[in-house]
Amino acid sequence: MRYTEDMLSGRDFMGFVEHEITDGVLFQPDDCDVACANFSIGSHQSDIDPSNMHTLVLSTQARGRLHSDIDGVKQSTDIRSGTLTFVPAGLRQVYDYEGTTTNTVIGIHDALFKRVTDIDPRLDDPGVLETRLGFVRPGLHALIEEQYDVMASDKAGSKVLTESVALKLAVELLAVFGKPLENGVAIPLNGLEINKLVDFIDAQMEDGFDLSDLAAVLERDPFAFSRSFKSATGSSPHQFVIQRRLMRVKDLLINTHETLADITYATGFSNQAHMTTTFAKHVGISPGRWRKAVKS
Repeated sequence: MRYTEDMLSGRDFMGFVEHEITDGVLFQPDDCDVACANFSIGSHQSDIDPSNMHTLVLSTQARGRLHSDIDGVKQSTDIRSGTLTFVPAGLRQVYDYEGTTTNTVIGIHDALFKRVTDIDPRLDDPGVLETRLGFVRPGLHALIEEQYDVMASDKAGSKVLTESVALKLAVELLAVFGKPLENGVAIPLNGLEINKLVDFIDAQMEDGFDLSDLAAVLERDPFAFSRSFKSATGSSPHQFVIQRRLMRVKDLLINTHETLADITYATGFSNQAHMTTTFAKHVGISPGRWRKAVKS
């Protein structure tokens, strides 16, 4: 993961004026098929040489616009909290980012995918691993966070847990690049449609909405919409909305002094007990303890 080390040291970034990488950390255990980095950064430009590792990025606390040139293919996309980016190994990457973001970056060797397919040959033809920018998949999101937490831990057995989570992450990532859908299977929503839904969810979070409201945003039948949504994200609309709510809870816990009651109201939970229970179920600790831990 040499280029990530270069990113963390600033050697591959150009044109810094005021915005520099902060809080950069890199974990690269010996004899491991994954590496992990985490850093915060503002507007910047970068030119990254081809790597022998696939790159998977989770952007958190993010708001910005990414202009990319990956092996001559130019794209632009919005980067917001919870969006993912995947770039296969062997591609030169040139970026111009306008905004701020905290990124958790996972580097993956091909050997990890081979280990997965050796275990289950049914996964041997995942489709083409291709560049994808600004997509959303809650299951992958959760595994990236778990991978980082495990690799950052120095507890006994952390190497075993690292390998276990890495295998689950590889399986979920292979599912993203699965074979084309056959007749009779729901066609997944595209990136623009998902971004439109994310904008609606974030804007209406405090007021509340239901499945029919989400379907209406895209002028879809609610039943067909639900199947298409799950085909695209690997998650039900309900699960996805819960994740967006919890991301907003974390943001308010970190960046404001609002009470848990106020945060409950701002994020659309029915009551504080529901918010606390849901947060603890997905994060592992209560909102109050989580706030103290991240601010300590």
